Amino acid sequence: MTAPLHEPRPGTPDTQQGMRRRNLSRVMHSVATDGPLSRATVAQHIGLTRAAVSTLVDELIRSGLIEELGPQRPGRVGRPGSALVVSRSGPAGIGAEVGVDHLAVCAVDLSGEVRARAVRRVANRGRAPGPVLKELSVLIREVTARAEREGLRPAGLAVAVPGLVARGTHTVVRAPNLDWHDTDVSALLPTPAEPRSVLPLSVDNEANFGALAELWLGEETPADFLHVSAEIGIGAALVVDGKLLRGTRGFAGELGHVPVRPEGPACPCGGRGCLEQYAGEEAVLRAAG
Repeated sequence: MTAPLHEPRPGTPDTQQGMRRRNLSRVMHSVATDGPLSRATVAQHIGLTRAAVSTLVDELIRSGLIEELGPQRPGRVGRPGSALVVSRSGPAGIGAEVGVDHLAVCAVDLSGEVRARAVRRVANRGRAPGPVLKELSVLIREVTARAEREGLRPAGLAVAVPGLVARGTHTVVRAPNLDWHDTDVSALLPTPAEPRSVLPLSVDNEANFGALAELWLGEETPADFLHVSAEIGIGAALVVDGKLLRGTRGFAGELGHVPVRPEGPACPCGGRGCLEQYAGEEAVLRAAG
């Protein structure tokens, strides 16, 4: 679950705090990617002194982000170092998805392992957003409680939707296969009774989240690729130079509603002959009888 490091913007003066945060990120990224590692090996990987790395490691251990397993490869000559790994009881991300025919929620730890999951098959097409999001919140609370019993600390909530999400907002501008329009997910998602249990929220197109998962968790994923998500609808996300290409309003990648036959059948998006009308799940099933 570790993302590529963010470099300071050109012309921005560096600060001691900024350098410390980047070095903490570098240590964390090294352990998450190549662990278990000793402190000495981490120092070699990122080019810092052992003393500096040891101080950073101690801070990450106190924060519950990494933990020590004990001596690494005790058969080696000399004093073995303690093996560092990503903590199994640290922060966890909560991911939720609103699909046309299902609701799903999972809890993922810092190593990328799914530690809790709940799926409910339900026909959401044409349902009002309020009841759907209320039902989703029940699954979120269920998975969050299971994650906490595993010793995890839920740190954020991401909600994936099959539609266009206005850039930098929680608003689903249009989800044709759900028949949602201008829906503010943050306003309709029920708030837990305990204020401390409110998680930072992000909302995005499901294909965008899928592309980011491939970018951050995939093995040898290239820096430039097109991620296509094909179920009932067809979505896509374009990653260029290791970054998600969102477009000016955040609507880039809506492949399923590109007209391939302008004289074709009407589409829920309002267009005609869109790709989904020929290659979407329902179209394929119809063609197969």
